[in-house]
Amino acid sequence: MSNARGGGRLMMPNSIANRRSLPPATLGIAATTFVIAGLGPNSLLAALAIGILLAGAYLLWRPGESPILLFIFCYQWLQSSIAIFQANWLGVGVIDLPSYGGNVQLAIVLSLLGLLVLASGLRIGAGAWRLQDGALARVTASQFPPQFWFHLYCTAFLIAALAQSLTWVEPGLYQPLIALASLKWAFFWMLAYATFAQPGSNRIFLITAFTLELLLGLGGYFSDFKTPLIFTLLAAMTAGVRLSFARCLGLLSLGALALTLGIAWSAIKEDYRTFVSGGSKAQVVTVGYFDRLSTLAAMVQQLDSASMDEGWEKLLQRVAYVNFFGVVLDTVPDIVPHGGGALWGDAIMRPFMPRLFFPEKSAIDDSVRTNHYTGLNLPTAEEGTSISLGYMAESYIDFGIAGMMVPIFGLGLLLGRFYRWMLRGDAYRLLGMALATATISVASFLESSITKVIGGLAVAMLVSWIVLRIVPPCLGWIPNKMSR
Repeated sequence: MSNARGGGRLMMPNSIANRRSLPPATLGIAATTFVIAGLGPNSLLAALAIGILLAGAYLLWRPGESPILLFIFCYQWLQSSIAIFQANWLGVGVIDLPSYGGNVQLAIVLSLLGLLVLASGLRIGAGAWRLQDGALARVTASQFPPQFWFHLYCTAFLIAALAQSLTWVEPGLYQPLIALASLKWAFFWMLAYATFAQPGSNRIFLITAFTLELLLGLGGYFSDFKTPLIFTLLAAMTAGVRLSFARCLGLLSLGALALTLGIAWSAIKEDYRTFVSGGSKAQVVTVGYFDRLSTLAAMVQQLDSASMDEGWEKLLQRVAYVNFFGVVLDTVPDIVPHGGGALWGDAIMRPFMPRLFFPEKSAIDDSVRTNHYTGLNLPTAEEGTSISLGYMAESYIDFGIAGMMVPIFGLGLLLGRFYRWMLRGDAYRLLGMALATATISVASFLESSITKVIGGLAVAMLVSWIVLRIVPPCLGWIPNKMSR
């Protein structure tokens, strides 16, 4: 097993070895998007969005490595800009879309500029792209058959199940246990990456793991079916899978499936959650797994075209996350003063106050914070709902328009630096890349509260580092050559 012990040739696909400035087809996608949905009442906003998309893609494209940094940027870009393209498609201004009022247009501009600042921090933190980082990871992956990576994934799956069960026994250890459980996605990613990196390899192991995670996600309170789709896509991009006609059809089919599931889920989720929680307003599951699946299937079968149209509108409103920021721009500082760093300060201090030793530490109710800064009357955690402002709005609340960019840049720098540290620090390229991907993926969403993101990241980073120190020696791996 020469690769695991530092040997082996560094072979990479031509598309990876010959680095391009942008991911394949990026310019074509951007141009098509602008022509189809960029021209209209909001053309200037659309041009700004497209320009920032290209700039972020240029900064964060790292062929041969996990595109998690690029994904974090692109998903939040979609959340920041989708209202622009929806409004242009309908022939109206963004202020005419259904919202809670407020200065939505300025919220979109600030979110897009904030994302460019975030991308700059990610790029500086991650450092310059190097061919050997991805090449060494690929060597490790290709030396073992998919069955080996499947066994590792199964072990991680069982540990994750045990960790999640223990959260009920010791709630004070909830965060580290959940962080440990979430690392199963690192091993899922390695299984997918190793499968895609070896042409002609047996894919039954990846299909089994994917199907298992998809079914388990569908049966949950939040019906999290998107996570296995995301990590499979990230693995395929890392492996540099060539997009043949058949694979393009497969990718389009997968995208259509994800979109259909998202629309259907948006249409039924309120009734489904009422059922699985036993009629309570808490985020709990009181119904058996197979009863949940059968009820979910029955609800989907009852959907008609009107319900799907309604689900589509709800999905667009859910993905776009600028409305609360727009309201905050009207209320802060005119009605509620700026926080002066209170929200970010609390977020930074909380990881150093574990609930096991600080049981009096206040719980986080995102909806209470949102109601306070917007003046809205949204449902709270007591009613089974948690609605956050999003970290862009929270940064503005603390520091204003100019000052908000400083902590956003710092967040990008932290995420990028952690990615680089895990990738090169101990020279276990593949495992470090996988753990970094799973760990920082929690920062992929614009709606994330900075309080939860920083706390979750701090614990997950520590757990990832411990795993990186323990797993390779147990497997007999020796650090790759060409470290740092």
